[in-house]
Amino acid sequence: MRRICSPASAKLVLPLLFLLSAASVAESEAAPRFVGTGQSPDELLAVIGSARSRSFKPVGHTSVVLRMRTVARVTAAMKVRSRAVPRGYQYEIAAYRISRLLQLDNVPPAIYRRVRWREIRQRFHEEMLGRRGSVRRKILWDDDESAPGAAIYWVKGMRSVGLEDVPSWAAWVGHGEIPEGRRVLARDLSTMAVFDMLIGNWDRFSGGNFPTDASRTRALLRDNDRGFSTPLLQGRYEKLLSRLSATERFSRSLVDRLTQLDEAAIRNELARDPGDAVEPLLSDRQINDVLARKATILSHIAALVEERGVDEVLVFP
Repeated sequence: MRRICSPASAKLVLPLLFLLSAASVAESEAAPRFVGTGQSPDELLAVIGSARSRSFKPVGHTSVVLRMRTVARVTAAMKVRSRAVPRGYQYEIAAYRISRLLQLDNVPPAIYRRVRWREIRQRFHEEMLGRRGSVRRKILWDDDESAPGAAIYWVKGMRSVGLEDVPSWAAWVGHGEIPEGRRVLARDLSTMAVFDMLIGNWDRFSGGNFPTDASRTRALLRDNDRGFSTPLLQGRYEKLLSRLSATERFSRSLVDRLTQLDEAAIRNELARDPGDAVEPLLSDRQINDVLARKATILSHIAALVEERGVDEVLVFP
């Protein structure tokens, strides 16, 4: 496993990373359009967060996920608070909010939304009625038979192209050759290692959680409900650290934004979701853990820069 830069060296190298990366991001910078869409994330959030539901179809396994079609003809994956993963819906929203701070365009927009059992029961998919009782039992309901959840933009045309077979692309983010036409995908894979380490998402490769868009040129960072574990078990942390350590090429703009990430920025961004006022999306400890993992990521990058030079490490835009 690659060494981590010493605190003293990191203090010298990290300002260099900041200066040589892309121009500083203004606080008012708008979030990028989600990959493959012509709409701003806020427009998508407004629809999936409030448009009247038209139908619900169960698609989840461990957690309760319902494909929710709306009358606005925009579909969402409705991840409802469940007995198995009671805070998973909050972590989906928190992961998305942090991705906005990093200006990522491949984390599906997610927003707080409540659903009622009556609404689900009346609009349950006709061919899936046999699963209706099971869905009801898995959801952790409030006394009024409503439950909170995350409405997550439903990405059409997702493809599986073997990205869970890590050895097939490990060299792209390491020190090997990147095949022609795969440079953007390689950047996404590098970003994945950073993002997963930052939010503590140890479940990326459990099966079906890492597809591409319809063009097969962009990796989609979806299903983030297992992030932010407190405490993050040692074996899971080591797995994330190992993936980060194997990554030796990074995006300049991502490193710039990661350098600027602080507690105030995280809290302000989380507060933009209506669910944070109902119950904080992340605890104080979870936010502190994010910042501690940020320091580990930047120390790894600093060690590489110290060894190879910034242009050999920050190779992606």
